[in-house]
Amino acid sequence: MHTRFLLLPVLATLLAACGQETTETGETGTTETQQTTGAAPSSTAASQSTHVESEGSSDSTSGDGDGDGDGDGDGDGDGDGDGDGDGDGDGDGDGDGDGDGDGDGDGDGDGDGDGDPNDCSTNPIPMCDDLTFPAPNGIPEPPAGLGGCPAGMAAVADFCMDRWEASLVEVLPGDSLAPWSPYAHPNGANVRAISAPATIPQGYIDQLSASAACEAAGKRLCTDNEWLRACQGPGQSVFPYGDEVMPGVCNDARMCHPAIQYFETSADWIWSQLGHPCLNQLPAGLAQTGAHANCTTAEGIHDMMGNLHEWTDDPEGTFRGGFYVDTEINGPGCLYKTTAHNVYHWDYSTGFRCCADA
Repeated sequence: MHTRFLLLPVLATLLAACGQETTETGETGTTETQQTTGAAPSSTAASQSTHVESEGSSDSTSGDGDGDGDGDGDGDGDGDGDGDGDGDGDGDGDGDGDGDGDGDGDGDGDGDGDGDPNDCSTNPIPMCDDLTFPAPNGIPEPPAGLGGCPAGMAAVADFCMDRWEASLVEVLPGDSLAPWSPYAHPNGANVRAISAPATIPQGYIDQLSASAACEAAGKRLCTDNEWLRACQGPGQSVFPYGDEVMPGVCNDARMCHPAIQYFETSADWIWSQLGHPCLNQLPAGLAQTGAHANCTTAEGIHDMMGNLHEWTDDPEGTFRGGFYVDTEINGPGCLYKTTAHNVYHWDYSTGFRCCADA
């Protein structure tokens, strides 16, 4: 069940590091280069810009983007539009090859990846293929909640929010739990959201599946206003940590676009494969939750800028915060907003966290 491999047309900007220019596809919303995230399972490739502009890829289930141009120009600018564009591609994060996402290996946890994550022309994990769905998280154990909130959550104003981006576990008959691969779309499986540190967060997820996973945990997706309030803190700062950008504090600057690096080409066909499980398993990409210790809000919420885009409950389809390749194109830091995809869209860069009433 974890072997489903999606293709989805998305626009993705080719990173300069890979010798490509970002191209805009006619945006349908605001004029930013709203990158649509690169996503998922079906359809053909759209433009190669990293979600620049609206891009508008067809969002069908799994798919990214209904080409709604992201509307506000946020288009997931971060490139996720293209398959999550921009680079975030490394799944598994940072890969230390240990599958824990810290970045040094192939992310499948076997530590055998020894390629150069900054060589955009060479796939550093050739052993990874479309049937490679490691489950490095096991069954995460969330710590006690803060401020009277459930486990893994913290109090923010008048609601509770997951402190870390969500990972998934599969719920089996009898309510027993089994590991779930963070590189596999749920595809109708009975999964539950868990928020815990030092896990590879769940990418490859559409808004409806994210919402169902939160509900299975007795929570819900955050509203847009809740997400913004948590990210900006009581002082309404631009970034989770303050008003001045601090390079390297959050996971938001991978050099190589994951699709270009993994497939070793910038040909149009790669933009239909943004649901490939290996994109988030590239080294120096997706990081473990909480790995960037200073990328934290005043109330103790981690990774709200970068790492993975995060779905909110907007019925028109919105995800926020940027991802590990970009946190600027669709707005700076907490103001980053992508609306180029409908709620059925998913790709390697789309993740989520849950909220609950206090």
